[in-house]
Amino acid sequence: MREVSRRGFVTLASAAPLALAVPDQLRSAIAEPAAASESFDPWVEINLANLAWNLSEIRRRVDDRPVMAVIKANAYGHGVVGIARFLEGQNVRHFAVGKVMEAVALRENGIRGTVLNFGPFSQEEADQLVRLDVSQSVYSQAVETLARSARSQGRRAKVHIKVDTGLGRVGVPYYEAPSYIERVASMPEIAIEGIFTTLTEEPDFDPIQLDRLTQVCDAAEDKGISVGVRHAASSLAISNFPDAFLDMVRPGNAIYGLEPLANLDLKPVMSVKTRVIYVKRLRPGDSVSYHRLFTAERETLVATLPLGYSDGCPPRGVEEAEVLIRGRRWPLIAAVTANHSTVDVTGAEEISIGDEVVLFGRQGGEELSIGEVAARATSSVYKVAIGMNPSLPRVHIES
Repeated sequence: MREVSRRGFVTLASAAPLALAVPDQLRSAIAEPAAASESFDPWVEINLANLAWNLSEIRRRVDDRPVMAVIKANAYGHGVVGIARFLEGQNVRHFAVGKVMEAVALRENGIRGTVLNFGPFSQEEADQLVRLDVSQSVYSQAVETLARSARSQGRRAKVHIKVDTGLGRVGVPYYEAPSYIERVASMPEIAIEGIFTTLTEEPDFDPIQLDRLTQVCDAAEDKGISVGVRHAASSLAISNFPDAFLDMVRPGNAIYGLEPLANLDLKPVMSVKTRVIYVKRLRPGDSVSYHRLFTAERETLVATLPLGYSDGCPPRGVEEAEVLIRGRRWPLIAAVTANHSTVDVTGAEEISIGDEVVLFGRQGGEELSIGEVAARATSSVYKVAIGMNPSLPRVHIES
């Protein structure tokens, strides 16, 4: 089955009318990695050794150019603050997020490097961005909101100018960018820190986009305006379009090893696990779940898991989905509900309450990849990873 487009899950906007309220539960969930526990509730394991490996592969590929780690969407589900802390310890000095609340969480938790917010902001949030020294993507009149906040605080707001070279979502159109850059450069409260674009990832069109960005930068330099750091290459361009490396690269997917990419030897960082909470034997004719979606045709041993779609387990594709228990694959049956799923473990009398279960990841000599899970759910690796409930503990392991 064909996967959903890899970029289909992100939408950006230039300004929002209201400040974002961050629920306390979500704020604490994205802030700190959790310690390992014996809880039956699901948890997300983050393999730091694989994270470091992927970073080294990216640096090798781009000849040690600076890396702006894209940690938007709660670091693609991996936990924004925990990932940022680890990467900062690996000498990553630039981070990109998609929401003001993520930028605030980074600053509140001691992240000192450059933090660039791709997403929208209100006047109240502009005050936060300036006060916390967060850089902001601008491409519209919203830059004036930042200028007001900077002026009121006696500071300069740092910005990266987003140029739309053909993706068509957000950004000042490339043919209007020179005049926009002149206007922003004339604002004493604004410091231009960088300029960037997002590629369509179409091999025939990406070079055209890169040429458009180059022309915009050249036009600014001809006017004596410095546009700062130029960046365009996300993970796929790092893999296959070296001309786009420019002054800095912006990997997201590649950092987390979510899918294979040419010229990069990547390793998966995320695993999702839970434990068996109940084991029961069904007689022929016994059923499982609402509307009797599964009816046993033979004596069947069933394990119940406390893992449902509220946790991020994909609700579709149960007919083909599997999990790992005791190093073997076992099929899911019936339907994934909000808090539970069920597994046919017939023939494995040794499986018992408390056994570890892997939705995707490695157990013993067997591995279930996130790609397999996504394909069976007719989804994408991005949607599966980002869909992991932010309140699930993110447990860091070293190997």
